[in-house]
Amino acid sequence: MTPRIHILPPTLIDQIAAGEVVERPASVVKELVENALDAGAGQIQVEVEGGGQRLVRIVDDGGGMSPEEVLLAVQRHATSKIATAEDLFRLRTMGFRGEALAAIAAVSRLAITSRPAEALAGYRYTVDLGVPGEGREVGAPRGTTIEVRDLLTNQPARLKFLKAEATETAHSSEAVLRLALAYPAVHFRMKSNGRSLLDLPPHATLLERARVALGRKLPAQLHGAAGEESGVQVTACLGAPPEASTTSRASYLLVNRRFVRDRGLLHALVMGYGEILERGRYPLAVVHIEVPSTEVDVNVHPQKIEVRFARPQIVYDAVRHQVSQACARAPWLMAGATSSHKPLRVYSLPPTVGVPAREREYGGYASRERIDEALALFARLPSPSRDREPGPGESAGVTSAAPGSLAAPAIGAAPASHGGGAAALSLAQGTPVSSIAPPSRAFASAAEGEPFFASLVYLGQLHRTYLVCQASGELVLIDQHAAHERVAFERLRQAHRSRQLRTQRLLFPCMIELESRLAAVAEAELATLAGLGFEVEAFGGNSFALKAVPETLAEAAPIEEVLVEMLERLASRSGLGAEEAAPGGPDVMEHVLATMACHSVVRAGDVLDVTRARALLESMDGIDFRAHCPHGRPVLLRMSLGEIERRFGRT
Repeated sequence: MTPRIHILPPTLIDQIAAGEVVERPASVVKELVENALDAGAGQIQVEVEGGGQRLVRIVDDGGGMSPEEVLLAVQRHATSKIATAEDLFRLRTMGFRGEALAAIAAVSRLAITSRPAEALAGYRYTVDLGVPGEGREVGAPRGTTIEVRDLLTNQPARLKFLKAEATETAHSSEAVLRLALAYPAVHFRMKSNGRSLLDLPPHATLLERARVALGRKLPAQLHGAAGEESGVQVTACLGAPPEASTTSRASYLLVNRRFVRDRGLLHALVMGYGEILERGRYPLAVVHIEVPSTEVDVNVHPQKIEVRFARPQIVYDAVRHQVSQACARAPWLMAGATSSHKPLRVYSLPPTVGVPAREREYGGYASRERIDEALALFARLPSPSRDREPGPGESAGVTSAAPGSLAAPAIGAAPASHGGGAAALSLAQGTPVSSIAPPSRAFASAAEGEPFFASLVYLGQLHRTYLVCQASGELVLIDQHAAHERVAFERLRQAHRSRQLRTQRLLFPCMIELESRLAAVAEAELATLAGLGFEVEAFGGNSFALKAVPETLAEAAPIEEVLVEMLERLASRSGLGAEEAAPGGPDVMEHVLATMACHSVVRAGDVLDVTRARALLESMDGIDFRAHCPHGRPVLLRMSLGEIERRFGRT
């Protein structure tokens, strides 16, 4: 009988082991750069071609290796970092298992050239898809150069799962950026196909490195902080709340210089910001946590991306307390501070010139004149009830507002300080916007067929956020931003489907500097951005020129923040977001359109007069799914007269 259990051949064993370490080219970049850091390198240069699949080259000026050490380095579990099991619990190096080079050599064509400082010549050794090659003496500078070519070429099943070249390059760039934030004293350079992506000279502090490395022109928006609690040292660079995003990718958590993903640490960071951070958003922050090596286990994940703390609650509390104290001292909250920090939405009130005295008494946000200047932007979007071919003098993608198409005045504009568009939204009364599904029976009024929202009796505005209305036998509260956002979203979605989004060219191009990851997304999604009304042109490196914007966002301030937020949404289908989605997935575009809608409508805090409040209510009857905004938040709250009487003890 032939035995069913057998020993795998060494080549297959190596390939299986490589599958745990080499997920994509970025994994190779990370492992090799970590080895260079462990070797004491002061300068590290990373070069990739073809997204890293064709070539990854790492050049460092570290300690180098002798010929004997080079031959040992490509063997499995050969390392200079540990010698006993106890060493695993007092690690101070980035690598320790001795698996990286062996795993990479099994699935690529590897070449190592190394020379220690005391040697007169270097040594070059090659491994071809796991098969040892020849070694020879060569002339070489001090340090080590490792070239990895044709990665995963003997693993076609794995190779087909790699993303586009720009996406893989961005993953590698992100890996280098994380290590650069952990080692500010090291000079990092990175090139892709000969083009420079990163050039970070040595910096004295983490704050200096973070301000340069994050690449969003943030010299003043990052606030440095440091402190110690219960033996946990926390050093942080904290971004102002308006810089927060909907994903956690801009929150860099480093434990003993090792980038990690940890829900507890992320939650502690968010809790440290407290009420000044909008729910569901994550701050731009770099948090470096130093704990005794005996208090953390880094050997819990093949890629060393997760850690386990001996006393997790103490670490989480230290992060939360230090971040909270730093936020309390941050310049963002200082009244009258002379800095370039963007004011927090909840604290800044724009000028009230032109606001009636009664509205100014309650902190009115936008003058009637300013609102009227922004009239009719959304009226130029196509009405879903008017499907027609372009008329004479019109081209696809451009529509004209029909005379008299505005049946109601515009809704008030959102101020720039709210991070939303200052553009007003003009709403046509009773215009149906979508025919996706029949209106919910919950919104049918007592009179059959009478629109629910138009039948409400408008009573006033509560806290400049909610519209207070009376219906038959009930009180209705409506979130003005959520309601307006739903209307704007439905009209934007219809305009995008019919390719009739209007654009407005900027008088002068707006130059935007993106981080490497988002720069790769922008390059990959130029056509998508054009379809949304953004004319973006690559300008070399991570710089882009914004030449035109959607007309509905023409007054949004600052427009570059809107673009960055949209790129974060688009990143998910490029494999660079918090969760990957299939390319071209409709959900991603829905989120992008929701982002555009959010920045083009009234905000909580904007004063609406009766006419504009009525226009918003009447516009709600022409759309579907009107009970919730595009982000899923409820639009209205209803309380029956019987419930009110019960609470007052009348029943």
